[in-house]
Amino acid sequence: SIPSIGINSSVDELEVLDLAGGRFYETPVNTVGHIPSTADAGELGSAWYFGHAESPISGEGSVFYNLTELPGKLQNGEDVFIVSGNDQQRFLYRVTSTRVVHQNELKLINFGRGTIHLVSCVPKLVYDHRLIIDGELVAQSDIP
Repeated sequence: SIPSIGINSSVDELEVLDLAGGRFYETPVNTVGHIPSTADAGELGSAWYFGHAESPISGEGSVFYNLTELPGKLQNGEDVFIVSGNDQQRFLYRVTSTRVVHQNELKLINFGRGTIHLVSCVPKLVYDHRLIIDGELVAQSDIP
């Protein structure tokens, strides 16, 4: 969840699809999708999550619709936090940066420490770039 912009979603593991000689991850429908070869929330390493800001295909949802608000919040000096977790623990990440890259330049990098990366397609009606939100793990707590 990202409370400051009203995002709250479950997370599903994504599957790899072999299409036209290439490998692609399935598109998450109405949920956030986790790349299974990356770290899980709270683990050492980089956790990568994907979701639609909007989709031209009916029924695919817009779980990251408000994600485009984050660059402006950071520019205004606001602290933004991402909360993730499992049945035993919750993990708090502070958003540290945002960036936009062309879809062909997207690389899933493991930064070797507790980081989270949220990815969505931009701009509207074109979708050939990716908005990437980066965050660092700052706290964790057990669920009573």
